[in-house]
Amino acid sequence: MQNYYRVLGIGPTATAVQIEQAYARQRARFKRLAAADRIMKARLADVEAGFDILGNARRRIAYDLLLAQEPEAPARPRLRPDERLRRYARVARSLNAALLACFLLLALDWALPLREFPNEKVRTRFPVFVSSALSAPQLAYRVHTQHTSFRLSSHISQRVRAGQRINVWKTPLLGVVRRVSSPASPDGPEVFQPYGGTIYGTFALLPLLLGLVAGVGVWPRLSSEAVINTATVSSLLTALNLVMLMWF
Repeated sequence: MQNYYRVLGIGPTATAVQIEQAYARQRARFKRLAAADRIMKARLADVEAGFDILGNARRRIAYDLLLAQEPEAPARPRLRPDERLRRYARVARSLNAALLACFLLLALDWALPLREFPNEKVRTRFPVFVSSALSAPQLAYRVHTQHTSFRLSSHISQRVRAGQRINVWKTPLLGVVRRVSSPASPDGPEVFQPYGGTIYGTFALLPLLLGLVAGVGVWPRLSSEAVINTATVSSLLTALNLVMLMWF
């Protein structure tokens, strides 16, 4: 049963004058929005119906009798701030555990033996990056083979040319290229590393920080505030690690 006292924003002991004032206030509030919004139009109809009942003394008495017979809806328990914080902390702890698992995946991918792809033919080689510093312009090259894709900085890009046969070693789980060898290169067949900006190279500190922060976040004696803070930081670090994986 609709509670028209709540619709008009007044209490059950409101006087006739207060009912009229509340009706005028609510009608002015919803009438401007009812033309463009069907929800507001329905709210305005409730206001009109509420005043039609509560504004009439006899109808109000009958309505009050019916309303008194309605079972009261159970009030939703309001969580205290400390209980709400503990609930958020449980979610944050689970998130930290999941992100710690991501770090362990990265660590396992780094520790396992590399997968070798011998005699890979270089299909394409094209520039993908230009340094923003005009005083020291640089290029990076994206190289694609049949099973791998990696970047080369400009100072070693001459070692890999389109159509050449090369040997590539990449991690077994995530497929991050760690080593490259080009037997046909004028510089010799020595193994060299591709562009160093990966999570296993220049940015190796990022996964280590992720593991440290997420590991602290699952510590059982940590306070709720600290658990939530570590979940926030570890989420940002995970995003940075993903950017490094996809970009490089």
